[in-house]
Amino acid sequence: MQGASWGAVLIGAYLFFTLFYPFGLIIALIGAFFGASIGLFMVIFFEMANLKLEIYKEKQKHTELLEKMVSLLEKRDEKLSDN
Repeated sequence: MQGASWGAVLIGAYLFFTLFYPFGLIIALIGAFFGASIGLFMVIFFEMANLKLEIYKEKQKHTELLEKMVSLLEKRDEKLSDN
């Protein structure tokens, strides 16, 4: 989805630039910025979603490692005598 968002940025900027170019270069650049802003918002949104997904996966790996460590410690404690 990030690739499609970047495509929306380019298409929006190009369309708004060509639409407002007859009114002047400065107006066309401002129009291109506003045309690209929707796509840029989508890029940021999908990038944040991707980061949250990576954090979630990393937390799952850490949880699995901690569970293994706890089980190994419990096995070690079972082998030790109370004396």
